[in-house]
Amino acid sequence: MEGLHLYLLLLILACSLFNKYVVPKIKNLPPTPLSALTVIGYLCFFKQPIHRTLAQIASRHGSILLLHFGCRRVLLISSSSAAEELFTKNDAAFANRPKLLPGKVFGHNYTNLAWAPHGALWCHLRRVSLLEILPFHRLPAQNESCTEEVRLLLGRLFHSEEKVIELKPMFLNLVLDVMMRMFAGKRYCTKKMAEGDVTQPISLLDYVTRSFRMTTGEPDVGYFMPILKLLGLRGLEQRCNDLQKKGDLLMDSIIHELKTRMLGSGEKEDKVIEFLLARQQDDPKLYPDEMIKGLVLVLTSAGTETSAGIMEWAFSLLLNHPEVLHKAQNEIENYVRNDRFLQPSDIEHLPYLSCIVKETLRMYPVAPLLVPHESSKECTISGYNVPKGTMLILNVWAIHHDPKIWDEPMKFKPERFEKVTGKRDAFKLMPFGYGRRSCPGKHMAVRVISLALGSLIHCFDWERVSEKKVDLTEETGLSLLKAQPLMAVCHPRSTMVNLLSEI
Repeated sequence: MEGLHLYLLLLILACSLFNKYVVPKIKNLPPTPLSALTVIGYLCFFKQPIHRTLAQIASRHGSILLLHFGCRRVLLISSSSAAEELFTKNDAAFANRPKLLPGKVFGHNYTNLAWAPHGALWCHLRRVSLLEILPFHRLPAQNESCTEEVRLLLGRLFHSEEKVIELKPMFLNLVLDVMMRMFAGKRYCTKKMAEGDVTQPISLLDYVTRSFRMTTGEPDVGYFMPILKLLGLRGLEQRCNDLQKKGDLLMDSIIHELKTRMLGSGEKEDKVIEFLLARQQDDPKLYPDEMIKGLVLVLTSAGTETSAGIMEWAFSLLLNHPEVLHKAQNEIENYVRNDRFLQPSDIEHLPYLSCIVKETLRMYPVAPLLVPHESSKECTISGYNVPKGTMLILNVWAIHHDPKIWDEPMKFKPERFEKVTGKRDAFKLMPFGYGRRSCPGKHMAVRVISLALGSLIHCFDWERVSEKKVDLTEETGLSLLKAQPLMAVCHPRSTMVNLLSEI
């Protein structure tokens, strides 16, 4: 009897290996490396950081691989040339999203901009975002709001008695204030949410940071191993649902407040939500409250933590490379001088500052694997057949650190972007993705990051809290954030004291 059991076990193993390594060759599928990863693939989510793990696998086995995370097929792309072929020939085929838990809960059952499948709904949401919402950040009034928020931050730093500053909370509040002034005309970062209390009111900052952490910090293992759902392991889903209920209540109150204000005042529609509510009056089916709420939440959630994370990485790199910091200060001082603050219109005249932002995005893309795509039909990449329903992971971190593309890729060298145009590095530098499902708010994000970063180094001198270099260890999870909060010593520059004292 024991011999029969052993025979059946060997037969099952042989069939499994045949299906994974022989059948793919017959079907001309991308290569699948023979490793423990393909046997217990979904466990790679716990071998952190995952973008480095996947980059090591690609360096050993190739830039186009078909992996198996549990029972799901995953196409891993890790080279600039493969990414170019993907987006130029198969962008539409990979325009879907896998039905992951965050899309179900935070994406309102896969109906918001980030998670909706490619189709009429998504096209409408994308058009509204690109043509009706995001152009608001270019309006003079919005430029003034952004400039004012940065200036208020400078004032708070100048008048603060604390000279050792934790930077990430400061950046989070700045970005969220800028976005909500554009969306709703006021700030919404006040109340704090109690842990475990579903009825306690929530601040928008609480919702944004927690939903981002749940989306990127905890893998949806139930998607890759559906049997876990049958066993009742739904703790993550319950916590996501509890948080989303609070977020929906908050956004409902914001929309109600703006509706009431519009009815009572008849003011000009110079805020995003007011603009969308006016469209709702003309076409309620295309602009329901759920759509407006979903768009504002997804754009706010996607933009706040990521932009703040990029600024924290930028300052970490500058503190570890004071010669770069001083060079950037000199560039700003020579152009802007010391009798006024940096303006958004100045950014295009500060090429070295732009190089610093690009180099930070290259080294530390906050979404190193982007948001996953899924194939809606069978297609071909580099001669390989890719089945319908295959999840796509594009490892932009691996592309950004490819020594075949970048000289000394692990070093912080902003000068590498001097005299390099955007088109020339299109498929080599993709921190916001590429194609139809790329981040629609990338230009707004770079604008806010550049203005904040430039203003802070223009007005203040920054130092590390000790002689020891800033720890650049990465936090675990699917996002690329710092593991240790960045603390820095901040002093007003002597040439800027008079101007700062006027705030």
